[in-house]
Amino acid sequence: MKTPQNSNWDSMVHAPFKKVVKYDLICMGIGVVIGMGAGAYLVASGLLG
Repeated sequence: MKTPQNSNWDSMVHAPFKKVVKYDLICMGIGVVIGMGAGAYLVASGLLG
């Protein structure tokens, strides 16, 4: 019982593994940058250290 409405969702779910890894690495890279910025801000404002 395949319906045409699910075709877009299927293409999203069954993404190639390389695309998933690339997206994951990009997200982790953004997270590291945000984390370092937040850590530097806390240290500079005197809340830590």
